[in-house]
Amino acid sequence: MTVPAMRAAVVAIRAGLFDDVTDDVLAHEDQAFGAAVRRRAGQPDSHLPWTRADVGGRAVLVVAGHAGAGASTVALALAEGLAENRRVQLVDYSEPARSGLAAAPTIELGTDGAGWQCGRRGRLDVARLARGPADGALPPLPEADADTTVVVDPGWSTTCALLDSPRSLVDCALVVVTRVTIPAIRQTEQVLAAVGGEAAVAALGPVRWPRLVEASCGPRLREARSKGQVVPVLVDRRLQTAGLTGDRLPKPVAAAGRALAALVAPAAPPRHRRRAARTGATR
Repeated sequence: MTVPAMRAAVVAIRAGLFDDVTDDVLAHEDQAFGAAVRRRAGQPDSHLPWTRADVGGRAVLVVAGHAGAGASTVALALAEGLAENRRVQLVDYSEPARSGLAAAPTIELGTDGAGWQCGRRGRLDVARLARGPADGALPPLPEADADTTVVVDPGWSTTCALLDSPRSLVDCALVVVTRVTIPAIRQTEQVLAAVGGEAAVAALGPVRWPRLVEASCGPRLREARSKGQVVPVLVDRRLQTAGLTGDRLPKPVAAAGRALAALVAPAAPPRHRRRAARTGATR
């Protein structure tokens, strides 16, 4: 690839033009860059609505390591895993036309006054944007109990803005989603470097990575694998075809969600066990 073509590819990624890149984009990368800047100018730098001060409970952010990683699938599996022993709200900040969770609720509850399309899926509350924000600012979270755990699927365009201000992620548990391919894990390594700190990684693909993929891992991804922070998510053919619907998730995907839930929010031991442990300690 020529240098101008590579630069245009980066510009197209930031602009969200993954499937619409044409010769015109390659010839006018400066215009594409300007469009990307205008598109992201409204994204907040410092205040995000899912910070701890706003949520009250725990917030878990599920971000894609690259475009098309499968973050919505992982966010849903994780939220259902967490919902087995706590109150959970899954919030999708993707634009309505790009939402991967559009058909995920089994019950639609209508639109609230803040512009959220609310629904239910088993024990899980699901909220999606009913319309894109006119000024580009992220709307506040839907109302929820103070002890509710919030799982946020920010969508790709918001994820790009977040990576420009990684300090805004410090109040959240973080899950980064990647495919098990050489280009994908190289891009995911850059995302892990940008966010800093520790993050769980959901890897869509085979449990046993091909040697060439393993050899392409960067230091942060290798460290995450050595610490057991990488959870494999098997790719399901039916899910690839039908997408996320009101049907149950495939068992391997649901199991991966429970494994991620144990990483980002370990379950507390039962209260009687904690009392017994304290009693034994005093003796």
